[in-house]
Order: sequence, then structure tokens, then C-alpha cells
Amino acid sequence: MKKMIQQVDNYLQRESIKHFLLTVRITSLLLFSIVFYSMADKGYEDHVSQQQRKVITGTVVDEKGIPIIGANIIEIGTTNGTVTDVDGNFSLRVNNDAKIRVTYIGYFGQDINTGDKTTFDITLQEDTQALDEVVVIGYGTQRKITTTGAITSVSNEDLIKAPVAGVSNALTGLTSGLQSVQVSGEFGNDRANIRIRGIGTLYTGGASPLILVDGVERTTYNDIDPNEIETLNVLKDASATAVFGVRGANGVILITTRSGKEGKPKVSATMNAAALQPSILPEMLRSYDYAILRNEAERNMGRTPTFSEEDLRIYQSGEDPIFHPDKNWIKELIRPLSFQQSYNMNLSGGSESMRYFASLGYFNQFGGYNKPEQDFGFSPEHNYDRYNLRMNFDFDVTKDLLLSVKLGNQVTENIFPTGGAWAAFDKATSTAPMSSPGFVDGKVITEVSGFPQGVLEFNPWVETGPTSGGSYGLQEKNYSNTINTNISLRYKLDKFLKGLSVRAMGAYDSYYNKYSRRQRYFDTYTVVKDPETGRPVIFRNDESGPYYGLSENISDANKWRKMYGEAAIEYEAAIAKDHKVAGLLLGTMQKAYYPSMQYKLPTAYLGLVGRVTYDYKSRYLAEINAGYNGSENFPEGKRFGFFPAFSLGWIVTEESFVPENKVLTFLKLRGSYGEVGNDKIGGNRYLYLQGPYTLTNDGNARTTFGIPGVNQATYSQYKEGLPGNPNVTWERARKWNAGFDMKLLNDKMSITVDYFEEKRDNILWNLSTIPELVAIQLSPANIGKVDNYGYELEVGYRDKIEAVNYWVKGLYSFARNTIVFQDEPNRRYEWMRRTGQSVGQHFGLVFDGFYNTQEEIDDPERPISQWEGAGLKPGDMKYRDLNGDKRITEEDMRPIGYNDFPEINYSGSFGLSYKGFDLTALVQGAANVSVYFAKHAGAYPFDSDWGAAYTWQLERWEQGRYERGEKISYPRVELSPTLGLHNYQKSSFWVQDASYVRLKNVEIGYRLPSSFLKRIKLQTLRFYLSGNNLITWTGIRYSMDPDARESYGRVMPPMRVFNAGVNIQF
Repeated sequence: MKKMIQQVDNYLQRESIKHFLLTVRITSLLLFSIVFYSMADKGYEDHVSQQQRKVITGTVVDEKGIPIIGANIIEIGTTNGTVTDVDGNFSLRVNNDAKIRVTYIGYFGQDINTGDKTTFDITLQEDTQALDEVVVIGYGTQRKITTTGAITSVSNEDLIKAPVAGVSNALTGLTSGLQSVQVSGEFGNDRANIRIRGIGTLYTGGASPLILVDGVERTTYNDIDPNEIETLNVLKDASATAVFGVRGANGVILITTRSGKEGKPKVSATMNAAALQPSILPEMLRSYDYAILRNEAERNMGRTPTFSEEDLRIYQSGEDPIFHPDKNWIKELIRPLSFQQSYNMNLSGGSESMRYFASLGYFNQFGGYNKPEQDFGFSPEHNYDRYNLRMNFDFDVTKDLLLSVKLGNQVTENIFPTGGAWAAFDKATSTAPMSSPGFVDGKVITEVSGFPQGVLEFNPWVETGPTSGGSYGLQEKNYSNTINTNISLRYKLDKFLKGLSVRAMGAYDSYYNKYSRRQRYFDTYTVVKDPETGRPVIFRNDESGPYYGLSENISDANKWRKMYGEAAIEYEAAIAKDHKVAGLLLGTMQKAYYPSMQYKLPTAYLGLVGRVTYDYKSRYLAEINAGYNGSENFPEGKRFGFFPAFSLGWIVTEESFVPENKVLTFLKLRGSYGEVGNDKIGGNRYLYLQGPYTLTNDGNARTTFGIPGVNQATYSQYKEGLPGNPNVTWERARKWNAGFDMKLLNDKMSITVDYFEEKRDNILWNLSTIPELVAIQLSPANIGKVDNYGYELEVGYRDKIEAVNYWVKGLYSFARNTIVFQDEPNRRYEWMRRTGQSVGQHFGLVFDGFYNTQEEIDDPERPISQWEGAGLKPGDMKYRDLNGDKRITEEDMRPIGYNDFPEINYSGSFGLSYKGFDLTALVQGAANVSVYFAKHAGAYPFDSDWGAAYTWQLERWEQGRYERGEKISYPRVELSPTLGLHNYQKSSFWVQDASYVRLKNVEIGYRLPSSFLKRIKLQTLRFYLSGNNLITWTGIRYSMDPDARESYGRVMPPMRVFNAGVNIQF
């Protein structure tokens, strides 16, 4: 036993050392870089110190006189430089005869001879082309002014404002057409579900967008430190996504990581510390109210009540916490406050021939669950660690050859109670308050002798979390390590043909995951009541004992590696000045290997991409995009497809008939049509092959031989798999988009509007109208059809009032789908048909109040429910008899509410700054969305007989409450309610409006004045306070976060975050 413990301890030490050495190596690298460039600068300083020097100061503004924050001022020929502060001011020591270069993204740079001057007022002119070149599209970039597709962008500044764990949760409310729903607040498992323009397929598991990081599909994108991201672009229409062909139908997200820029090394450090609390928790009944409600439920069922009047008195007084406990298990198990911390340090800069960006990040969440009074060997507290490394380099090998190297590394370690936070949270919200005293004198109690007769003994401390499975502590650890590498080359062939270039990129990604489960036995105890004194006596249970030892099971089966390559030839030319053309021809290849699963063949994609654009005087625009690609997952002859798209644009304000004015300064009309595909058709591969035979113990697939009572025996048998479908293929979507971009009031106001339609077919779906003579289950076929349409609106306004700069922005998105065909069997009534409704539309009975008297129930005209069993009672639900047959059956179920994913998403945000102060806020909401509450935690009282009950269930129907005219919002209570009973059928009572409005983010900051920072040798020092998920207003009647609807409310809800941080730049 000692040897085993020593082995595990050695293992833990090795893991700690690994993380420590990794951190040391990365930190040393960054520090070396800082020291190296500092020495280079010092060498320069030593050199120029022999010459006469001077200090120059100045202000950099735009054409409207607004200070430009972060403009670069470089002494040409050196790495000596600085950036402007929040007021546009700068100060720099330079050589007497120095020439400086002033630059800022989106503006024309200026080279200025300082001469004898020491003070400068510099105005930069806007360079529209430079500003637009930063827009990333599929396999390239474009000037934003000439884009004709539906593309929106999110900046690094917006992403890092939200103090959240991952990129997916930071996107909420930032751009139109993108919906981000965070279903859980569980540490390390709180990734949001993302959709672009709603859902366009029957298989909702295949509705997520394609997400690429630096041009390569990367499913672990959510683990990237937001500080590493330069821009995030959302591609929504076919014109923007056709180049991705078979994978572009659900939209595409392009994440571009940061690169260095020419100039003096800049170091930025950001530190955050936050307190977390669950956004909302169920309000559980305490023992006294629970006992009253349970007695009532037992009387409703004709049983003798469990609790006597004396029991009720003791529960109410709280005088006997051991034999009449009153536990709020949510408070017992769930921490009211958890903690989060994050750190990032990055270094960027470069020379004319080399630019670099390096970043080191650490993120941690700790808490979630309380620490028990007794030492279980492991703590149930949840701990999530993430380490991030990013190193990007750009080398101008020659004036024509550019080499780029990108390296990313994400390491995560998630330690949590067994079964995950789901199990612990589920037990905390479903256990009766008098089921156990929990701990007595620091000892965990599993049995009690002296409870009221019939009370179920259940201690969630033992039955879940670190102690799941009985008298031993269990804890799980999930470790993952992801490495992403990109190497790319671009070579300009201007010497042969001006505007011609070739490029190639290779990428290699690897992922390693290790899961371990550790357990340790501990003592459990029984408490009995002394019959003479009535005092508790505690005994250690025989089956438990002192620490038997530590054991660990390790599994490292989940690992993969992926290779990606692309090569392209590009051409850009201007013909007679007014005509600009560009073309792209690119080939791609991707393969993913799963070495831990020797029988699993690699997945592969192969394709060609083409693009041609035309621009006449930046007035008339045209673009053709096409993708020809496919996957090995489909049968020969159906692996490849051609996906074309074209788009047109017209910049109306470039026309001569539109005079130059300050009201309408820009107007672009655009439209597109194209076809794209979706190969996310389910989890199984090679559906064109015969399904494998499986060994089954299912009772319907077993064979019995022999003579009954003599030698009869039952044997398992092999079950034939589904026959293959030789015609299986991908989904195909035809998409239309029309929109316009407008700027008003001298560019202070911007408006973007889009309308879209999509018709998707070839959706893989089950055949439901099989003739009875076919005695086999057929494979799914590409038969489904879904239509989707919607519109989007973005409005922004930015201005300045004296020293106050401010902006406001509003977003509104609507997307609605309709099932056109899914091989639905004939229904007797039209309202029963799923065809014609939205995907995931809720169907159920129409709730029509409660039966309040026995006379109503005995009425011969009352429709009889097929689920009423022995008969209804006052307090049971009424349902509408839609077909008038005086029966309540499934034929009376109709569409109710909406589906689980919102059709409407909207947000409003604003920001302002005054001298060193700044304030931003984001309000976000969703509408046309429903939640089926009966599946959720807390829907029913006394689930499985002794489940928890909740405060809202006190508003149940009860004769006295009805007669007193009190509010009735719940049916009469029963024990062990199930979906098979009359009151718990799916109905409009249980399907609730999940619309909400949320104060999503607020941040207030203060940047110290530059005059002070100069004295302490800093460029920027900013302190800030921020919050996330602060306040939620929702139509849900019960205590549940509206975003947690997809997880049935049985996991930790999204967290409310209170954050404090500091950013230092030098």
C-alpha cells in the first residue's frame, strides 16, 4: 500500500514539475526577449548619447480634431519610439537632426523632419484603403469598402472587455447574426453554443459554424487567450463562405491572432482578479414547509401523512438539528463565492525585416463547491487551470519573400468532483432538507436512527461529488495539451508580372488528453438517539475504516494530430486606373489522425478554391467565389461537390449625381447568391457501408434453448447493423442575401442592414413512412428540407462633446426556419404536423386552468384524459379538447411557444471617455424562445418520492387556498410525479417563455495621466472594474438562468462575475 501511495505521489510531483518547467521556459523566453531588445535600445542610447539630443513633444489628431490614441512615433533608422496617450500627446527624446515617422492604422503616415522644432501639432488623414485591408475573408483579405458579402468583425478591444473564460462567451451581443448561448457555468466546461443566422437543418447537432484560427480549422479555439486575438470575423452569406464548400453552410468564423509591428519593443501586462457567484439558484423549501407540503401530497394520494404535529413543531423551532435536520443543500454544497484570476504578458515590436509578437497567459477558476467538515482525502472544490503560449513571427527574407511562423499552445487541467459538476449540482438541488444532518461533530453521517418513520436517509455529501459511490472519496482530473503550428511563405513575382504572387502554408496540430480518477476511502458514521437521554450517540460504520490508501486510474486514449496544407497563386492588377481585378486559385488538403484508435481511419478533406473580383472606380463591384471540395466520408462519385457564389455591389455615393454632403457620406448596396454545403450529418462515419454487427444482451434480441425447468438457457446474439445507403451525401444550401451599408452625418453614424433567405435540402433524416411489409429499419436518407429567413440591423453613432468622446451601438437579429419536408407520417389533424413548423418546435396540450370542484370533474360533458388513471381530483389541470371528441389525447397536442433557440437576439451598448476615465456597458437579450420546464431541476416536488421541493410550489392548488382566493400557479401536489401522469403531460403550462434582457457587461476604468507615467517610465497604466452577467430580467416563472435551458437547469448556471484589473504597458 505504501508503494502505491508513493507511486501516485511521485506522479503528482512529476505533473507539478512539468507545469513549473513549462512556465519557467516560457517566462524565460519572454524575459530574454525583453532584455535583448532593451540591450539593443541601450546600445543605441549609448551611441547617440555621444551626440546632442533633444526632447520633442506634440499632439496627434484626426481630421476632426479628435485625439488619436496609440499612434506610433518612430525615429527613422532606429528602434527609438513611443505612442500617443489617451489625449493624443507624446514625448520622445531624439537626435538633433532626427526625422520621425508618425503612423496609425487606417491613416496615411507622415515623415517629419524635426529640424530646430521641439513641438509638433500633427493631423493624420484617413486612408480608407488601409483601413479596409484589415478585413479578413476566406483565404485572403479585402478592402472593407469593396466587400460585397455579409461580413462583420469583432475587435480585440471588444473581446477582452468580458471577464470570461473563453472566446465563445465573450462574443455575446457583439455582432449581428451571431447567437452565443452559454448553457453552463461549470468551470472548464462553460463553452457557449454558437449559431450564425439561426438553424437551417433538421439535425441541430450539425448547425454549428466552421471556426478557423489563422486559416486552419481548430475545434479548441475556445481555449485561446482573448489577448492573443487581433480580429474575429463572422462570414454569413454564400458569397463569403462558398470557398469553404462542403463545410460553409452554417457560416464561418475566422480568428486571426496578433502580429508584431515595426517599432520599439512594447511590453503589455494585464492582471485580473474576480469573484464569481451563480447567476441564479433555485429557492428550496426548508424542512417545516417541506413537511407540510409532503403531508398534503400524501393526503391527496390517500396515504397517512409522514410527519406528526410534534415533528412539524420541532422542524419549525429548529431545536433538533440531528434527528429533525433542516438543511439547505444548495448552501451546504455550493459556494456563494468562487474565484477567478487571469494574467497575460505580451511582447511585440520589430524592425523593417522582422516583426514579432509573443504572449504568455494563465487563467484559473477555483471554488464552485464548499469544503466538507470531514477530511475525505480530496476536496470537492473545483479547480480549472489554463496556460497559453503564443509566438508569431514575420520575416522579410527579401523584399519579395515573406516568411511567417505562428505557434500556439494551450494546456488545461480541470480537477472536479466525480460525475462532474452536473452530479454535485443535481444532488444539491434535488435532495430533501431533512434527509440527513450532514456532519455531526465533524463526522459525515450516512445513517440515522431516530428520524420520523419513513423519512429517506440520504446524505449528498456521501452520495455525490468527492464521495460518489459510497464511503470513498472520488476526484477526477482532465488534462489536455494542444499545439497549433503554422508556417507560411508568400513570394511576390512582380519582376515577372506586376501583381502576381504565390503563397503556401503548412500547419500541424496535435492534441493530447489524459483522464485520471482518484479515490480514497474514509470513515462514515451512524448516529442513534439514546433512548434514556434522547441525546445523539455516534458510531463508526463497520464497512468503513481509516484511510485504506490512495488509488488512481489513468486513461490517455483521447489524442489526435492533424495536418493541413494549402498553396495558392494570386493576381491583382489595375487596368487603365479605373478597372481593378483580382484572382485567386488555391488548393487545400487536410487530414486528421487518431493514433489511439488503431481501427479508425483518418478523416480527410481535399479541395480547390477560386475567386475573381472586379472593381470599377470603387463604384461598381462584382465577385465570383467557388469551392470544389469533398470528404472521404461519402461514397465514390458523391465525395466532391461544386459550390459557386456570386455577388454585386454598388457604391451609390461615388456617383456624380450624389453631391458631396455631410448628411449621406457613404452608401453601398450589395447582394449575393450562392450554394454551400454541410457535411455535419451525424456522428457515424461511412454511412454508405453496411453497419457493423453488434453483440447484444437486449431482451428482444436474445435466444433461448433447452427444456424449461430442465436445461433451458438464454444466449446473447449478434444483431445486424443498418444497411448502408450508397447515395448518402452532404446537405446543400442555396442562399440569398441583400443589404446595404450607410454612413451619415459626416461619418458619425453608421447603419448596416441585411435580409437573407436560405433553402436547404439533402438533409440526412430517418425514413418514417416505410410500408408495413418492409420488416427492416432502413438507413437515413438525404430527404429533409428546411427553409430559413431573417434580417439583421446594426446602428452605431460616435461623436465628441468638448473633452468627452462617446459612442452608442445597437444590434438586432431575427432568424426563423421552417421544416419543408421530413417524411412525416400522415396526421389526422393539421395542428399535429411538424412539417411547416420550426425545427425543435414544442408541441403539447393547451393548458386551460384547473378543476376547482368535484362537480366540474363529474360533468358528463367533460373531456376524459387518457392519462387520468383512477380519476381526476380538484386541483388537477384542464386541457383544451381541440378536436371536440370529448377525449384528451395526443391528437390534442399542437404547437406551443417556440423552440429552445431564440429567433430574436438584440443588444445595446455604449461607451464614453473623459480625460483618463472611461465607461462601457452592454445590454443583451433574446426573444421568441421557449423552455420545456418539466425536464428541468425543480419542476416537480418530491421527485422519486423524496426529492426536493421549491418555494414556487407553495402556490399550488389546495382547497383552502382556492377558497381564500389566493394565487394558484401550480397543480395539487403528489409524490413521485412522472411524465405519464395527467398533470405532467407536456403542455403550455410547462413550456414557458424564456425571453430575457440582461445587463451583460459593464466596465469602468481610469488611465493615469501621461505626465505622471513619464516619471515612472511607463507608457500606460490603467485600472478598471468590470462585471459580467450582472442582472437578468426574464419571463421564466421559476428560478433558472434562461441560457441554461439547454442543460435542463441541472448544471451550475452561468456565473455572475465581479472583476478588478490592471493593464501596464512599457
